[in-house]
Amino acid sequence: MRTDIDQETSQSDLPDGAKFRLGKSSIIGNIVFSPDGTRLAVAGDIGTWIYDAESGEEVSLLAGHTEYVWSVAYSPDGTTVASGSYEEIWLWDSATGQPTATLSEHRDYVRALAYSPDGSTLVSGGADNIGLLWDVASEETKATLKGHSGSIRSLAYSPDGSTIASASSDETVILWNATTGQSKTALKGHTHVVNSVAFSPDSSTIVTGSSDGTARLWDAYTGRRKSILAEHKFYIWSVAYSPDGSTIAVGGRDGAVRILDAETGKSKSALKGHIGSVRSVAFSPDGNIIASASEDHSALVWEL
Repeated sequence: MRTDIDQETSQSDLPDGAKFRLGKSSIIGNIVFSPDGTRLAVAGDIGTWIYDAESGEEVSLLAGHTEYVWSVAYSPDGTTVASGSYEEIWLWDSATGQPTATLSEHRDYVRALAYSPDGSTLVSGGADNIGLLWDVASEETKATLKGHSGSIRSLAYSPDGSTIASASSDETVILWNATTGQSKTALKGHTHVVNSVAFSPDSSTIVTGSSDGTARLWDAYTGRRKSILAEHKFYIWSVAYSPDGSTIAVGGRDGAVRILDAETGKSKSALKGHIGSVRSVAFSPDGNIIASASEDHSALVWEL
């Protein structure tokens, strides 16, 4: 495996299509673009690295947690970065890199974070099997999402702000009323941990990725399964919709990022360059770039 020094100083071994390689610590959490597409946040074992998305240069390290950072999210206005670790969520000023608040209600690792489209609410999910809705203004909880019998691995708000989807190790995804926190329906059919969930840009469809090797599409209103997009022999760790809804990116245990047609499930391309599982994939806001974070201690930024 490459050393961190190798990853920092050499870009000569970049795979075809990759702009640059990032990586200074073990990457165990997710990777996310800032709303304006100028920054990349990468959750790792020593903190959250912030990079310039155009040059790949390091901007800052958000360090302060005493445990691994499992999850990171930008507020919709880009002014705040939320990071989740053991029992705590820290909020950071994205301009200064300084912490502004600590949210402490979980009783285990905070595995997932997502902001509501209007930025008024932050939802968190943990290895304690619950989700929490936080009022951003007061920094207090306003609802608890109870219903999973396993850890929450991924969270997503529908773009219209009406629904929250939570993916869990209990092999299900639960849809919740985003205002009240009441459960609406459960998506059942996966036969292993559901690691990732995402909404289509029009809020009508949900894509899930599971350790059972499948990515599946679901009707976001009825909860019925629409199709199985991909079936693999390896775990699927992450799924993401492109901003125009035409494409889905899938990151898995084989180290590739697979680009699929969102309607047919047919493969458009495979981005190969990681030597470890791809734990997280993210599209830039304009859809022209995709970032992938891997267990091989690196993140790759690809031009599409």
